[in-house]
Amino acid sequence: MAKGPAKAVELYRLKASNFSDKLAPNQKEYYERAADWLEEQQFETLEEATAAMRNTEYYEGASIAMITDDIRLRIRAAEEVGYDDVAQVHRERLRKYKERGNSYAFSQEWIDDLNLAAEKSAVYARRKELFGRIFSGYFEIAGNPQSDHRKRAAEDMRDALRELDSMGVSFDELAAQRAYRQLTMMTDKGMDRFIDFIHEFSRGAYEYDDMSNPAEEQERLGRWAASNRDMIMAAGKCEKWMRASCVAVPSDAPEGYDFIALKEVKL
Repeated sequence: MAKGPAKAVELYRLKASNFSDKLAPNQKEYYERAADWLEEQQFETLEEATAAMRNTEYYEGASIAMITDDIRLRIRAAEEVGYDDVAQVHRERLRKYKERGNSYAFSQEWIDDLNLAAEKSAVYARRKELFGRIFSGYFEIAGNPQSDHRKRAAEDMRDALRELDSMGVSFDELAAQRAYRQLTMMTDKGMDRFIDFIHEFSRGAYEYDDMSNPAEEQERLGRWAASNRDMIMAAGKCEKWMRASCVAVPSDAPEGYDFIALKEVKL
């Protein structure tokens, strides 16, 4: 085989090796088969190989494989988070593409179907946003000692619960789904506490008195600092300090929270 076609075979095999069996199986298979075909034909020039390829399945095969993999990934992603109606739209897109090929891919119907999937996905995105607001409100009410902050959080939580109701979905329905539970990063026990709190909150009044007296808290911290003076002084002499940006998540831990480090740096 001449140098030009041989380089094309080498390139196709390299491309095939870079595609994942799970994420892009159609593209991987296409480049493997195309490389085999080019090698078998023993073309003398690259121009000859290109002309011959126009009359085969390999001419548009790369774009067909790419689009097929893209649709399959969208189906898989929707299925994994429980968006069954979104997945069904993409299954229909895959069926139409297999039947009609690029005549469907370059049609208004293709655009309409993509827009339909996006509209359905937007509903789930809004649900996630509302669920996140509910959890943030719970986190604020459970941990912020200042009554005014907790009152604002409670009002925002009420608004989010009302909007969920207007969308025809309940908090319990979302809390039962893995995609929403994962947003909280909580353990099962912590999640149960969260759900129980929302049930109690939805049933009636909630007290918003300040959880602590600032003067008492200051006095308590002063006593702790005095009793741990040596430890504080020793820490101050350390050459290196570790600093972390953390998020505290209500859980079944003894202190009621898990503290998750988002980033840690040495000072």
